[in-house]
Amino acid sequence: MIHLSLLNYIVQPGHKTYRKFIFGAVLLFFCLLFITPANSQDKNQKYFELDNGLKIFLYEKHTLPLVNFVFAVNIGTKDESDETTGLVHILEHYILFRGTEFRSGPEISQDIRRHGAYFNAHTSLDLATFEISLPSEHADFALRNQKEILFNLKLSQEELDEEKKVILEELSQTQDDPLRYATSLVYQNIFKNHPYQKPIPGKKEIIEALTIEQVEKFYRKFFVPSNCVLAIVGDFEREEMEKKTKDIFGDLKKQEISPPKYEKVPALKKKVEIKQEMDVNQAYLVIGIFGPDYNHKDQYAMHILTQILGRGVNPMLNYPLRGRRNLAQSVRMRYSAHKYGGVIIIYITLDPKNISITKREAIRFLKETSRLNYSKKDVMGDAKLYALDYLESAKNQIKFNIHQSQEKGLATAISLARYLLLSENQEGGSYFENIAKLNSLDLRSAARKYLSKGRYVIVTISPKKKK
Repeated sequence: MIHLSLLNYIVQPGHKTYRKFIFGAVLLFFCLLFITPANSQDKNQKYFELDNGLKIFLYEKHTLPLVNFVFAVNIGTKDESDETTGLVHILEHYILFRGTEFRSGPEISQDIRRHGAYFNAHTSLDLATFEISLPSEHADFALRNQKEILFNLKLSQEELDEEKKVILEELSQTQDDPLRYATSLVYQNIFKNHPYQKPIPGKKEIIEALTIEQVEKFYRKFFVPSNCVLAIVGDFEREEMEKKTKDIFGDLKKQEISPPKYEKVPALKKKVEIKQEMDVNQAYLVIGIFGPDYNHKDQYAMHILTQILGRGVNPMLNYPLRGRRNLAQSVRMRYSAHKYGGVIIIYITLDPKNISITKREAIRFLKETSRLNYSKKDVMGDAKLYALDYLESAKNQIKFNIHQSQEKGLATAISLARYLLLSENQEGGSYFENIAKLNSLDLRSAARKYLSKGRYVIVTISPKKKK
């Protein structure tokens, strides 16, 4: 399964899910707010809502003869209780691989292959998404298939027990993977005492005890049209697709739902250090930092800072950690924005003997980020000739990456679906506009607010000591 934004804590290079993690990470990082229902005047785009409450966004785009459909449901780990931790993840698996009232799981899989479709789903802290991409001549099949699997699920204890085995295997993999495990510890501490604290894969004892009655109650409550959005991007005629969606989904019964609301995650109040030994050959240093949420204006500065400090061609974090002293083998930084809070994570792989000094240097650098020069405008005189313009370079790289991702209809559809459910301010301007406004003062202000305070979750994974 693909899980967005570290949400299944998949970060291990070489692991078969690593490539999927990177794909999801790019989606979340860029958000693709260049399209919004509120400000779109493009004749190829249309946003509307059915009488049953289903929200739909159409984006006609003839780059490739494909159509991409993404359903997003306003249900995530935030909506689970302590007794149902992991239920959304199981339900996502069940919908994807088990049967409906009309077809078995194998029959659905066969039909999908017969239509040449790519088919997948995601679970996150905030929502669950279900996607299908296929040749444009099979658009009707995709619409009817998604309607059936989402709203006509056939639930049985036998099928649930089979899916539990898959989830429990994923859980064991998480425990054995140092970076996935470290990331889960970061999330649990950054979001401590908040609904986000619950891990997506769940807990072994709860999954084992889960009943079909619990799953069905959850499913019936949240999988209703008014709690869903549908984003369609690709090779179709907008007016024709609008008619199809209304014909196919219009007969779904309207059911009122008042999704629970949650408080914003408070900033971390003090540093947390966790040290673990595992059966590994190298060491891992993972630093987690509280960040701005999906709707906070600081998200734009944090995207730029993440690009400058720990991504791109020449990230600043390389200098203290991988420069002349060569303290680390690899350094990577990312920022994930969720609806009620964000998290910034730095991943460092290193020789175990360098743990103490690397941790010290990384923290020292983070505390200095509120005083660094990020633009040529920050320096005077002849120094301008030699200064690197990190700010403009980061802006250009982000623009380039966004334009690249726009060519992928599925990436656009996923981001649109997320935006429709998570955004609280659809009049806030485009992503490009907000990024373009930023200057070095904005970056230093954001660094002071989030990076320089010393309130980190620091997880160290080192090799087990030989007896």
